[in-house]
Amino acid sequence: MKSLRPEKTIVIRLILIMLFSPLTLLSQTWTDPINISNMSGLNDQPDLCIDKNGTLHCVFVHKLASNWRKIYYTKSTDDGENWITPEDISLNNDLTMYGPHIVSDTNNILYVSYDYNVGNPAMSLIYLKNFDGTQWSEPFVVSEGMYNSDYNLLYIDHNDRIYVFFSYLDHWTNYRLYENGQWSVVYTLYAEQGSLETMSVVIDGENNLHCIGWGTYNGGGPYAIYFSYICDDFWNDWTIISQETDLGAVGGGDIGIINYEYPAITYRQKTYGTGQDNDSTMYTYFDGNVWSVPELVVNDPYEQQIAIDPYQRVHIIDREKLETGTKLVHYQKINDLWQGYIIDDADNLTNFPDLSQINGKLYLVYNKSDVPANANVYITKYNIITGIDSEANKVVVFKLFPNPFKAETTVEFETSNQIQINISIYNLSGQKIITLMNEEIKPAKYRMIWNGKDLNGKEVEAGLYLVRLQSGPPEDGRAGRNIVTQPVEVIK
Repeated sequence: MKSLRPEKTIVIRLILIMLFSPLTLLSQTWTDPINISNMSGLNDQPDLCIDKNGTLHCVFVHKLASNWRKIYYTKSTDDGENWITPEDISLNNDLTMYGPHIVSDTNNILYVSYDYNVGNPAMSLIYLKNFDGTQWSEPFVVSEGMYNSDYNLLYIDHNDRIYVFFSYLDHWTNYRLYENGQWSVVYTLYAEQGSLETMSVVIDGENNLHCIGWGTYNGGGPYAIYFSYICDDFWNDWTIISQETDLGAVGGGDIGIINYEYPAITYRQKTYGTGQDNDSTMYTYFDGNVWSVPELVVNDPYEQQIAIDPYQRVHIIDREKLETGTKLVHYQKINDLWQGYIIDDADNLTNFPDLSQINGKLYLVYNKSDVPANANVYITKYNIITGIDSEANKVVVFKLFPNPFKAETTVEFETSNQIQINISIYNLSGQKIITLMNEEIKPAKYRMIWNGKDLNGKEVEAGLYLVRLQSGPPEDGRAGRNIVTQPVEVIK
């Protein structure tokens, strides 16, 4: 093992204890990303659905000029390995189209919604087209006469009823229902309670809708808000499930169903007035009686996505900053720890992730850009069964004690492999405070001390900090793709 050296005036004590029970690092099974769009320029905002025959369908936005964007469509019949040449389905010779979404009904008819003419907000509308297997229909104007409507969302229930959500002027949660060839009137939700924008919807086995949105209430917020629809009956009162939040205009909240009937939510939370900007990915779920206390998954995130697999395991994916660029990270809670794996990263952006779960696999589409104004859409897959087999008993043992602490805290972990490892302390704004360890190490159990000081030997302020352990094979020459993060509180 390489010798460890103290960084400047920081005191770090490392104790190596051999012959502990062999455990290995988290090993995941995400496939190598495949380029879906293969078009020059900027391609982003992908959305994916899978029809009853297992064909994958994807729509995305292709930028041609500053105020000219089209909607393109492509598909794969071999589980994402090969894709047809993308097809222009919006057929606009100018104007900007935005935010495409795609669903498939039980007859494999495709429906695509998108924001029309968003370059001129005073004239923007919501359009919808369908594909019967032979040709695309002419667009139907979902928000007819409701100019300045945007931020569409598209969902289909188990009886092929289609819901199109959108915002309109100051009424952010509107929707229309398409059933048996007929469109409903436009419904506006919670107009008397406050402003509420729908972020994501999931439909349970009884065709009930579970939704997460963000909005203001009684002059406070914005908050992460849960609301639901008992199918063919009524909308429940909303429930505020967060502190003050900043979910952002492009995403920041998602919802799934756990134990086949209860909502599970991930959202981006930003708390002000604490001395630090607490920008975090949070997770909470409803057990049938109450919402769980929100859990911190990681700091400094964007664009959260969630999926619940057939084994009722929770999968959370978000986008996080690098020193240059961003990364997409997959989190699971194993042995009471949120453990992450870096799926992909880019010098510029990994952006607009869209996560789907079907037939024992996770499918993730996103755009990736190493150069500004140039990006392509990619897909990667994760085999849930293989992942469970390889991960269930192969976890980093990572402990912090005492926590909270005044003078010093102990960081303890163990591994059965020779690995490259980095252990660093961050504040809740994502700024690195100090690196405790960045070494290639041998199989063993390790223990070190953080004395609550930064790289310059200055004591940090009281508050919450994050200890992040990042690891991977030593041949990578860097810390690798496996991440474990735990909060630690400094008290005075």
